[in-house]
Amino acid sequence: AVLAPLSTAQMTTPGVNGQWSIKDNIAHLNAWHRRLLNMLQATKEGVDLPDPTPGQTEEEINEMFYQQNKDRSLAEVLAEFHSTYQQILQSVQALSNEELNKPLSWLEGGSVGPFVAGNTYEHYQEHAQIIQGWLASSND
Repeated sequence: AVLAPLSTAQMTTPGVNGQWSIKDNIAHLNAWHRRLLNMLQATKEGVDLPDPTPGQTEEEINEMFYQQNKDRSLAEVLAEFHSTYQQILQSVQALSNEELNKPLSWLEGGSVGPFVAGNTYEHYQEHAQIIQGWLASSND
């Protein structure tokens, strides 16, 4: 809803947080969506999922995601967001509450459930606040 009235220029202007544009923030969410989808698939299949970026900090991972996605078009990034979001909904619906909350060795005894929240609505709130703050300051 926050993004609907924005122009392409507003969506692609850097400086929202660091050098990132709104598009880059969405691409960042997409990258974490893809990670979550891999986790949900592994949970459904009952297989271990090794950490794809062992030893890297969250900041380093986010920078890697930025570098991988910064040159993609806005249309491509938005389409991927809608696609991965729908895939997450389907994947979560395919898991039972028991599967979502089952302790997993590859999550050091944690379950995949908190990762669903952390990589969807909690993550959206975090970036929506950043974007809204930037939009408010750019309208001053």
